[in-house]
Amino acid sequence: MGKSRAERVSVAEAVRKILNSHPSLLDALRLGVVNYSSLAGYIRGEVESQIKRGARMEAIKIALIRFARDLAEEWSVLENRVAAIISDSVLELKNDLAVVSARSERFLASLSKLAGVFHEARFIQITQGTEVFTLVVDLRLVDAVKTALGSENVVATLENQSAIILVSPPEIITTPGVVAYVTYLLASNGVNITQIISCHTDTIFVVDRRDALRAYSILEKQILLLRERK
Repeated sequence: MGKSRAERVSVAEAVRKILNSHPSLLDALRLGVVNYSSLAGYIRGEVESQIKRGARMEAIKIALIRFARDLAEEWSVLENRVAAIISDSVLELKNDLAVVSARSERFLASLSKLAGVFHEARFIQITQGTEVFTLVVDLRLVDAVKTALGSENVVATLENQSAIILVSPPEIITTPGVVAYVTYLLASNGVNITQIISCHTDTIFVVDRRDALRAYSILEKQILLLRERK
């Protein structure tokens, strides 16, 4: 039996689902730089596949326009919230760090030995994954950390890393999009992030030391720009 009228997927529903799976199209719609007729033609095949029947170009175009309007309104509110948090944030930079990943069972068994090493650390972050623990620690303590863990239990080591710490107001905890905003800024400028760590209102971005000053400058300029717009 065919689907009842109530069970059929509408053109608008199909358009929304398709666009939500294409972040680049969402950005273009949000910025209002899309030719709706061209985009309607581009996604027509996907729309018809979703609704299991033919779809008129005009119907797809209307659905696109309505979706773009709603998207712009939603993003305007969210961007204002994100911008407010970024503008009220401050930056800190920590150099001479290393990232060490070790097998979970060995890390837990070595906690008493690691405690003595951590006592000397000026900076340390520990993150638990499904199979490994990852530590961000002073570069000068890497050998001591490996000795405590046993070198054979170390999965990977990245030396000469830096941490850019974004210290934000408490609202960052309940506001979506702040980390995405920062990572997009860095990625679009060719900065690779090796670790992202959230610690209450601090967001820590670990990058290669060669990229650290440039990454810091990119974020600092954006913070100052957003403060000027307030």
